[in-house]
Amino acid sequence: MNKRVLALDVGNKRIGVAYSDPLGISANPLPPIQNDEKVFGKIKQLIDQYDVGIVVIGLPLTLKGEEGEQAKITREFAQKLKEHIPDVDIVFVDERFTTTLAERHLRETTKKSKRKQKIDSVSAVYILKSYLDSKSMG
Repeated sequence: MNKRVLALDVGNKRIGVAYSDPLGISANPLPPIQNDEKVFGKIKQLIDQYDVGIVVIGLPLTLKGEEGEQAKITREFAQKLKEHIPDVDIVFVDERFTTTLAERHLRETTKKSKRKQKIDSVSAVYILKSYLDSKSMG
């Protein structure tokens, strides 16, 4: 049986979340979760609930493709996640432009008043789609 993939768009306050279907074809958003002291327990619940085998984390690179301060913070978050959930596989995906794509999508499909609460998880959907597309081509 195939396991799902969970994608995270790690922010300082909120984490966007999306998950795949078991076949790795579709990417579905979940409500964002607060990046607080309970975050790893919440992620563990999602991993168990959705039978997740891989967690994909968007790595915010600079336009030149280099790692800056936010990428360092994201890697530290991933390390803590691995300490809390040692049996999970973590994969990083270049997340450049995912927020721009998410903003464009939301401008076209969502009322302005609802965009802010959806942006993180729509970004996670784009991170997940990027990962799933790379797996289907490889």
